[in-house]
Amino acid sequence: MAECTFFVDADSYLPGAGELAATEEDLFDAGVESVDIPSGYGADLGSRIPVRVVGSAKGLRFYAALLGVRDPVQLEELERVIAAAGLRGEPRDGS
Repeated sequence: MAECTFFVDADSYLPGAGELAATEEDLFDAGVESVDIPSGYGADLGSRIPVRVVGSAKGLRFYAALLGVRDPVQLEELERVIAAAGLRGEPRDGS
């Protein structure tokens, strides 16, 4: 398992903002173990909030796709986190 923090548009997580196109079961099936979405965050983050996701490489990539992460810096960090988990001997494909 690996942990990656994505910084996403706060509007996605405000009350009544709609939901991700996946059920809890979909997340578990993809390899997502947990998601931590803060209820409060500092003004220094502006309109972005941190979403901490723990899961397999497959699960982290799945969640990034659900969030629509396209920022090259965040995608590079995601791959770095997955590579580090691989170096620790964890499966890179989520199996």
